[in-house]
Order: sequence, then structure tokens, then C-alpha cells
Amino acid sequence: MELPRQLKANRERLGLSQEDVAHAIYVSRQTMSSWENGKTYPDVQSLLLLSDLFGVSIDDLVKGDVVSMKEMVSKDAMVMERMAVGSVALILMGIACMVGLNAVWKNPSPIPFLSTGALAGIAAMVAFWIPSLVLSVRIERIKKSHNLVTYREISAFMDGEEVPEDGEALSRRSPWLSNLTKLICGAGIGLIVAFVLTLIVNALH
Repeated sequence: MELPRQLKANRERLGLSQEDVAHAIYVSRQTMSSWENGKTYPDVQSLLLLSDLFGVSIDDLVKGDVVSMKEMVSKDAMVMERMAVGSVALILMGIACMVGLNAVWKNPSPIPFLSTGALAGIAAMVAFWIPSLVLSVRIERIKKSHNLVTYREISAFMDGEEVPEDGEALSRRSPWLSNLTKLICGAGIGLIVAFVLTLIVNALH
């Protein structure tokens, strides 16, 4: 990536420290250091502030980076799409197992209103849901580790397109909180679907 070198060169040209630049564009010194070391990439708003501070265009700052960004976004998007399809397929397989077991295994269980097949079906649903959740978490990690949201925004900006709304603000500020929220929501949805389908199948019989 070209940006880290450009940031350092322009900062030193103006005789500014990392802390000076960070203060001027409203970020922490650690964030500025991370940009110069190539660990993370500034978003469009930060690039605009840096461009104004250094007196150069954004194109001068990023130069050939946009091509690399587009290639990375395209490649990782394909990987994430396959993972997403796999995640949905696992959920559908879990639902199919749950409905099938509940339909053929009618022995009563220790739990009122639920047959042994219903309990086995719910267990199967959970067994398929867990790897589905793992795939979802891996998708989020790819997006975070590769700065895909930032790259997508910058690519759109440089092409003169409307910058997508930042729907990943929570993920950027608090990754653990974002993942925990998705985990809870996913678990809740999975259990609700399993419970409702079980009740429907029982009612039909």
C-alpha cells in the first residue's frame, strides 16, 4: 500500500509529529501510528481531513492503492459469499432434520407437549446452527481484518459514486460488542424458529 509512505512523507515535510496530525484530524496518536504502519486504513472522512491538512489531493495520498483495494474487495467478497451460502445451507439442513425427526419419532418425552422426535430435532437444529454461526463470525473477521468496509467506501468515493452508509460503525468501535449482539440475535432467532416449527408439526398431528 502507498498510503503509509505518503502519510509519513507529508507529515515530515510539514515538520509535524504523529500526535500533531492526530490532534488536527480528531483521532488518537495510536490510530495515526497504525495508519503509517499499514495496520489499518483511514476512512473517507479521515482521508479528506488529511488531504486538507497536507495540502494534497486524496489521489496523491492513495495513488495505486485503489486498484489493490478493488482486487481485495472482489476476492474476499467471493469468499464471504460462499461462506454465507454455506451458513444458510446449514440452517436449512437443520430445519429439515428437525421437521423430519419430529414427524417420524412420536414417542413421548419427559418434556410436556414435546415428543422424543421433537427434542431430537431441536438438538439437530442446534448442531447445524453452531457451525453456521461460526461461518458468520468468520465473515465478520474477514471484513474487519481486511478493512473491507473502508476499502469499499474509498473505492466508491474515488470513482465519483455515492459513498455507502457506514453500517459497520459498531463493528469498528466495539468488535466484541458487535459479535456478541449478533451471537445473541442469531441464537434467539434459531431457537424461535425451532420452537415454532416444532409446535406447528405437533399441531398438525
